[in-house]
Amino acid sequence: MQKTIEKREVWEEGNAETRELMYALLNGDTYTSLQAISALGALGAPAVGPLVRALLAVDSNARWTVAMALARTGREAVEPLIEVVLGSDDAIKNPAIWALAEIGDQRAVDPLVGTLRTSRSECCRALTAAALLKLGDPAGIAEVEKEFERSGAGFRGLAMEAFEGT
Repeated sequence: MQKTIEKREVWEEGNAETRELMYALLNGDTYTSLQAISALGALGAPAVGPLVRALLAVDSNARWTVAMALARTGREAVEPLIEVVLGSDDAIKNPAIWALAEIGDQRAVDPLVGTLRTSRSECCRALTAAALLKLGDPAGIAEVEKEFERSGAGFRGLAMEAFEGT
């Protein structure tokens, strides 16, 4: 079972700058949150741990904001995001999948293929299919095509909508 951490735990880690940016990210208005996303992305690796913990701790709407910041940190976030995808429920997994697609690292292909094959959520599978298409790996694209055949035109439409919107 996944452990959900308290918001307070997110603030206890990292240096003062990271804590301030995390606070702005999760509590600021849209403009302030966007500025925090950019600044956390520029911090790179030092921001990844607190951001992943926030992804696991905050509500659904805030998870997407955290995912945007994780995507901006780049390759340093790939392995922790893969762990989230492999070990979390769909509400947490979906923003992590999106972030992996935004980063564009091929290390995400195999875990995403596994998610596409095993997730019971059509939404999660559609986001995963879109991520695999965006990553452009031939093996991932082949799995998406198989899923399109299995799941039909309705699923293809959802996945393509997610792909075109990313």
